[in-house]
Amino acid sequence: MRTSFIASLTMASLCTAQADDQISLKNGDLFFGKVIALQGGLIELQTPHSEAPLKILNKDLIKLNFSASHSAKETPDELPKNSQELYLRNGDSIPGEVVELNRTHLSFQTWFAGLLEIPRDQIDSVFFGVTPQRTIFRGPIGIEGWSQENNGQWRYENGALTSRDKGFIGRDLKLPKNFIFGADISWESSPNIRIHLCTDEAKPKTDGTGNSYLLNLNSGGVQVRRVMPAGTNGPKFKTLITSTRAPGNKGSNTCQLELRVDRETRILQLYLNGEKLGQGIDPTDSPEGSALLFESMSSGSSDNSVSNIFLHEWDTTTQLLRREPRAEDELDTLSVDDGDRFSGRILSYSPADPTKPFTVQTPLSPNPISIPLENCAVMYFTKGTDTPKSKGQYYLALRTGGKLSLSGIQLGADKLKANHPWLGELEIDRVVMLSISKSE
Repeated sequence: MRTSFIASLTMASLCTAQADDQISLKNGDLFFGKVIALQGGLIELQTPHSEAPLKILNKDLIKLNFSASHSAKETPDELPKNSQELYLRNGDSIPGEVVELNRTHLSFQTWFAGLLEIPRDQIDSVFFGVTPQRTIFRGPIGIEGWSQENNGQWRYENGALTSRDKGFIGRDLKLPKNFIFGADISWESSPNIRIHLCTDEAKPKTDGTGNSYLLNLNSGGVQVRRVMPAGTNGPKFKTLITSTRAPGNKGSNTCQLELRVDRETRILQLYLNGEKLGQGIDPTDSPEGSALLFESMSSGSSDNSVSNIFLHEWDTTTQLLRREPRAEDELDTLSVDDGDRFSGRILSYSPADPTKPFTVQTPLSPNPISIPLENCAVMYFTKGTDTPKSKGQYYLALRTGGKLSLSGIQLGADKLKANHPWLGELEIDRVVMLSISKSE
């Protein structure tokens, strides 16, 4: 009886609000609604399919995706953003701002969890100039503004563009020169969708000609191809990035795709569920189109859906700063925006000074050197010898970037309380939460 109830409820949920919170379980079940509590080994979900909240064992959880629509405070694009990001030695990352540094601790201010006092030996690095990306588009919020042929295979429902049969839907999003495209793709039986980017065509061509990037997603994996312009010698398609990894995470029938395109350097980077799958280089001049097309390749027996579409302008300068390597494990290193590196001991930070300088003692100078904040690119801390326990039960992904390893989660209407293995007890604003997943 329970199995049939779960199955019917899960299928019904696939047709309900995809803008709701989403729970993915190990057995492949999906539930949609509003998570009202997570504590004591149970997830409580408010859903229109049940008068009383559903209680789901969190030991069966794969991932919990939080909808931004539940917050009456702000939309995701209105949330406070920071241009600094701190990385702990256990791999966690936290957006915020350095407000103090002494010989033992760094004080890091966050808007969602307050002031964090972090021992230096737990910190790997701090990146500066991580400028928030300008948002070009976020949606969909309806079918208006999207174009398709008269067969109308695509429809809008519950925050998603959905198609059960072959057909396309497109929109000129005025793609900038360098951009980050992302979307959640969901399917009933198996994924089968193509995404055309940087095209100037109103619809996909059937003869294989064109001038665009083509992202293929199916049960065999993910592939990024270059559709070569007309008149080019050789094959009509050039494979740039390919992966045979199954799109769904541990049996889940949804995934998050992200493609970063730098048309100036012709570099493309593909991400699946937040993990980088690979990088490719366009062998010819990048296509100059500004439109996006979704093409369903479904056979007519099951839905493919696209939701949570976003388009950001890509600040590729930030990526260059992130490539600046650590100089030595036994010394602190402060790299500046012109490529110079100062190794030794980073002594302090003076936020009251107009230039907000970091003070560095190096073996090459008898006197400490002051580095203004505006010139800082990345700061690495000496690697310690003792590494405290770093693994929590869950990973919390933040809507403004960053992730935290947590245990003992207690989730309420506005706040999440949990223990971090290094930072201790934290209280985090719910509006910043993007997803919670079980750690391996």
